[in-house]
Amino acid sequence: MTSFHIARNGQQLGVFSESEIQSGVSTGRFLADDLLWAEGMAEWQSLSTRFNSQAIQPSFLAAATTAPSFNPYAAPQANIITSAMMPKFELASRGSRLGAAFLDGLVGMLVAGLPMVCGIAMMDNKGDDSLSTGSVICFILAGLGLLGLIIYNTYLLSIQGQTIAKKWLGIRIVTNPDGQNPGFVKAFLLRSFVNAIIANVVPLYSIIDACFIFREDQRCLHDLIADTIVIADKPGA
Repeated sequence: MTSFHIARNGQQLGVFSESEIQSGVSTGRFLADDLLWAEGMAEWQSLSTRFNSQAIQPSFLAAATTAPSFNPYAAPQANIITSAMMPKFELASRGSRLGAAFLDGLVGMLVAGLPMVCGIAMMDNKGDDSLSTGSVICFILAGLGLLGLIIYNTYLLSIQGQTIAKKWLGIRIVTNPDGQNPGFVKAFLLRSFVNAIIANVVPLYSIIDACFIFREDQRCLHDLIADTIVIADKPGA
């Protein structure tokens, strides 16, 4: 038996069987100008085109013989989002975002840069390209530290939309406009990895990217690429 998605005034009411719809028409639960959609249908149709019943008031029938010329509904698989349905967010301040970028860089320097500097300082100056044991150990620690930091930040971005510094400063990345967790693809692949590739190919891209933070919504180019925004993180948000 075919199941139909029923929508009214821009919001879906649910999925119902044919018998449930017929019963709902008789009781007035469903109206003639409600819209319905089922798998295989090209577009939404008014309920009266499929379920003609004398129980539907004639005044509705006149308006429901055809679907409206402007259909505000999308296919059920898509998110139906209107401005009234969008959650309201407090944008992260520009200062907190700058601070997070600075702190993330500082953490990277401490974890990987410090062992690297120590390794260079411990290198033998014998002119034979040989490395001391201490230098090798420091370089290995630097590599492992950098790898561990990348993995941990990627994990945080994927499940919370945060890096270590963003977590410290109470800000996080969410999808625009619905405020959902961006996940691995948006938070890391698009926002960080792809953005870094573009920055290495396009001259002055990093400067232009940073300047976009002065938009009203404070979305930099990497936010536009990943369709994200950065908000103030609140408990329970």
